[in-house]
Amino acid sequence: MTDVASPPPATERACPRCGASLAPDQEWCLNCGAAVGSTIAPAPRWRAPVLIVGGLLALLVAALALALIELSGDPQPVAKAPQLTPAPTVAATPAPATTPEPGATPDPAATADPDASATPDPGASATGEPAEWPSDRTAFTVVIASSASKAQADRRARRELEGGGADVGVLNSDDYSSLRKGFWVVFSGQYESRKEASDAADARGGEAYARRVVPR
Repeated sequence: MTDVASPPPATERACPRCGASLAPDQEWCLNCGAAVGSTIAPAPRWRAPVLIVGGLLALLVAALALALIELSGDPQPVAKAPQLTPAPTVAATPAPATTPEPGATPDPAATADPDASATPDPGASATGEPAEWPSDRTAFTVVIASSASKAQADRRARRELEGGGADVGVLNSDDYSSLRKGFWVVFSGQYESRKEASDAADARGGEAYARRVVPR
């Protein structure tokens, strides 16, 4: 009689983590849940691709920053404004100095005569020297101009005479109580009434006005 070989006894399995007994076909430990009969696939390695993508993005950002720096540092051409040629300066010809009258002392506080620069008419001729006001005469007159300088007052009176004026003279206001002191007055005419003097002043125009002259 031939002996039949019997199968080898089953090997008892134990959980490698907790040591609990396992069945021959058991793949998971019922005590601790460890995998004893199956292999768990490892998680995919995602760190390397992420690092690669991050490096590429960093290089791209650096390239953009360098490009912006180059563009900002590039000087742009600026249009130059056209240069204007200055107009030639014409030097003014100084007016000839006025020669003071013989014996007259220049007054530093003299008021400029507005007609001092007037040029007499070449066709007019002098009709005489400026008239003098009688020392005892009280009457109305036409005041043509007033000046702190006797020389200016005399010149104005001569211009009036050369222009055809009659009975034009110069008086010192300090000698008359009705006039303000400190001036040489250029007058024209002697009138008995203020109306006659006012009419003559209106006919003359300008700044002429009527004034009563009373000796001191």
